[in-house]
Amino acid sequence: MDIKPTPIYPNKQIMDQKKYNIELCKGTGLIQETLLLISQYELGITKHEMTKKAIESNVLVKASDRRIKDIVEVAFYKRFVNDDPNVPVNLHDLLNHFSSIDVISQLFLIYTSRANAVLMDFIIHIYWTEVNNGSRILDFNLARKFISETIKYTDFIKGWSETTQKRVASYLIATLVDFRLLDKQRNIQSVFMHEITANYLAHELHFKGLSDDAVIDADEWKLFGYSKLDTIKHLERISFQGHFILQNSGEIVKINWNYKNMGEFTHAIR
Repeated sequence: MDIKPTPIYPNKQIMDQKKYNIELCKGTGLIQETLLLISQYELGITKHEMTKKAIESNVLVKASDRRIKDIVEVAFYKRFVNDDPNVPVNLHDLLNHFSSIDVISQLFLIYTSRANAVLMDFIIHIYWTEVNNGSRILDFNLARKFISETIKYTDFIKGWSETTQKRVASYLIATLVDFRLLDKQRNIQSVFMHEITANYLAHELHFKGLSDDAVIDADEWKLFGYSKLDTIKHLERISFQGHFILQNSGEIVKINWNYKNMGEFTHAIR
């Protein structure tokens, strides 16, 4: 008698109406490229102007004009500009005040995952499940299974050919390598959310208009394996740095924010 494996998405009725894109195939982590583009970015510049500027300045050395267009318009703008044009400015300010590439890479991971729901769900539902199960390696086959089960149990994917499914699975793994969730041999790496990453994320969610409860419940914390309790504990710990005041009664969490916008925060954080 065959035993059906537990699907990744066992309850279709509770799932959000989302759609996966294939934009990771235009670029995975792109960490160095993003750093260079942030240094070139100006508030108000259009993606076409930014593409022209990147080509003329040769900031992305050795990249073809078409490749630059993909990096700027498909990756950089969709990840960092479209929802809030101030994001590259805020990240640039943070770089000027705090230059840790580990923190910046974690923030890039957050923005990349937001723009690519397939990556967000793969990390939350698959990567961290494997970590919690004690797995040491996460390979292409698991990414491929994730996509096939997504197609079977959801409406997130439409019209992906077999070739496209394999490409996206490969790029999922490559992106996790870029962001150091895996090493180059696909071994699972220890992931610790930096305090400045948590501080930045909490403030950024707040200034997006989320309530205190919604800040704590946001999916972005799950990218680092956090439960709601883990998030509260981390925010309680960093609240002693003085950037906000957190009150936790056990049932209700209230946060008093000290800054009026992200610009004030990124100038104050050290």
